[in-house]
Amino acid sequence: MRYFAVLFFLLNSILAFAQEKTISGTVISELSYSPESGASIINLSNLKMAKSGKDGSFSILAQVNDTLHVSAEGFRALKIKVTKDWYKEGNQRVYLKDLSTVLDEVVINTLKLTGILSVDTKLIALADYPYYRDFGPTGFSEAYNSGLNPINGIYNAIKRNNKDVKKISSIKKEVELIELMKTKYDRDLASALLNISKEDIVKVLQRCNHSERFIYTASDYQIFTAVNECYSNFKLTN
Repeated sequence: MRYFAVLFFLLNSILAFAQEKTISGTVISELSYSPESGASIINLSNLKMAKSGKDGSFSILAQVNDTLHVSAEGFRALKIKVTKDWYKEGNQRVYLKDLSTVLDEVVINTLKLTGILSVDTKLIALADYPYYRDFGPTGFSEAYNSGLNPINGIYNAIKRNNKDVKKISSIKKEVELIELMKTKYDRDLASALLNISKEDIVKVLQRCNHSERFIYTASDYQIFTAVNECYSNFKLTN
């Protein structure tokens, strides 16, 4: 009887943490310790979205081990897990790092600016993005010209994770999420939703013959769509 009681308690605990509920948080600047309004919070597990209010607070539907993607203008995007403590207590502070505090990590002199302000602004914003460009006479990297097909490994990795495939299909139905992606150009959101690295995004788009201008300046939604089209073409030819 005692063992049955213990088993019953464990099962109840597991079921409790397997359920979604509304959790809350507050987005705060790591530099000024002030609340940040207008931050976008996306649950990458269930695609629910939220925005932080004037006091930096937000609420979103989640369960233990879900991953939240938090981003705000002028801050480095952050991915954070929903822990058991957060799930129990229902509230947690989320600190974002101001981009001005990480400028030393940005290498501007590797960029080849175009002279077009709207384009160059995006190039500079993406300066910490390791694009594989201009290593050879073709303008592509040695990795691209090595004869290896980067799509094979990336596509197969996603294909093995059926959950990611379903999520990518679901994203196309999320109008609010799509509109947000159209305003993003840093690849953080596209990378998080596709569950592949920024480096792999570049490899895929290069392999599918997208221009470097597109790779550098397209919105996250355009990038997301292009990568999916590339995967679709890959499936049709393999």
